[in-house]
Amino acid sequence: MTNQELVSALAKRLGWTQKQTSETLETTVSVINSNLEDNNSINIQGFGLFETKKKNERVSVNPVSKQRFLVPPKISVAFRPGQTIKDNLKKLEVNE
Repeated sequence: MTNQELVSALAKRLGWTQKQTSETLETTVSVINSNLEDNNSINIQGFGLFETKKKNERVSVNPVSKQRFLVPPKISVAFRPGQTIKDNLKKLEVNE
């Protein structure tokens, strides 16, 4: 689903214009991004949890040259689906 398809589907369900829906979606994503940048987790009831995870630095090896190098630490975003989504996916697996 593309962003435009999502905006169209939300606009139909909410009875809003596509412009209102697009602005609301952009604002929502902006709030989520700013909270993740501040290292806050975001729990959306019935959907899931977005959180940042710090990965420590590590030593890796190039498989071709066998040269060892240091991979710097980094912060990544992790998503854990909520129980509702897990249950819905299990139903899909059973039906197929």
